[in-house]
Amino acid sequence: MTERGALPMLLAQFQLDKNPFYLVYRDYSESYKGFYHYHQGIELLLIHRGRGHAVLNQKMYHLEAGSLLCLQPFQLHRVHFEASEDSPYERTILKFEPTVLVAALRMFPAANRFFEYLWKGNLTNQVVSTGAAEAYIMQIISHFKSKNLTLTDAEYYEAATMMTIQVLDCIRSLWREQAQTDSAAARPERHSEKIMQWIEANYTTPFDLDKLAKELHLSKHHVSHLFSSETGSSITDYLMSRRIRQACWLLNTESLPIEQVGIQVGIANFSYFCRLFKKITGYTPLQYRTLSFTIPR
Repeated sequence: MTERGALPMLLAQFQLDKNPFYLVYRDYSESYKGFYHYHQGIELLLIHRGRGHAVLNQKMYHLEAGSLLCLQPFQLHRVHFEASEDSPYERTILKFEPTVLVAALRMFPAANRFFEYLWKGNLTNQVVSTGAAEAYIMQIISHFKSKNLTLTDAEYYEAATMMTIQVLDCIRSLWREQAQTDSAAARPERHSEKIMQWIEANYTTPFDLDKLAKELHLSKHHVSHLFSSETGSSITDYLMSRRIRQACWLLNTESLPIEQVGIQVGIANFSYFCRLFKKITGYTPLQYRTLSFTIPR
């Protein structure tokens, strides 16, 4: 993403305040262009077909049929698939506002502990392989869909809550089974992950590709090429998304002048900061500050 490009909105707007459950059932794409963004609630992304990856928390996760990606609220990420007619990208997505499950899960201590961990914990891994459990998860979701409930139906929230808790309980079992295997199967760190870690430590200062390349013992061209080939996006794309993500947090939690917010995230040119912020989020910094988003750091 550069300023000249058509930048999508960083904060995906599906308004969980109006409907705390958001379900996309077996969505199908023969072309797919992901972008860096984050959501208000927890997202569970189950892959049925296709091969790709997710970029989040300065890590890359391989995704394929049977993979289930668990995303925490307001977690900056990008999902990338090389989808085509011969190799489509098919997925089911469940997003939900976690606070609506708090009361219901209190009576299930083990499930509640996992839910709190998934919601607020420091996740070392965010992808599990569903294997045979994929069919069971889809059976739970299909049963909910078959009721054809709408927001105005009295049973809607009860049914959606029960469906989500059942899916979470299945994920809890998968998480427990795969924890030992994941900890034992450490893989070498990718170049793109090292680049994202460097950006995390330096995004508040002017970007210096020469310095980044020197620290990684690579040429400038090779650094840019490696990041693009491994993530499907440019370094600038990732850097600007990370800066604006932090700017959103500062606008919601600090009383700093807007010009100072831009400086603190590494964009000292005030007019450029305002233009870039609006292009990515759809709001001016001042408009965004007045909104009721609550974004954790």
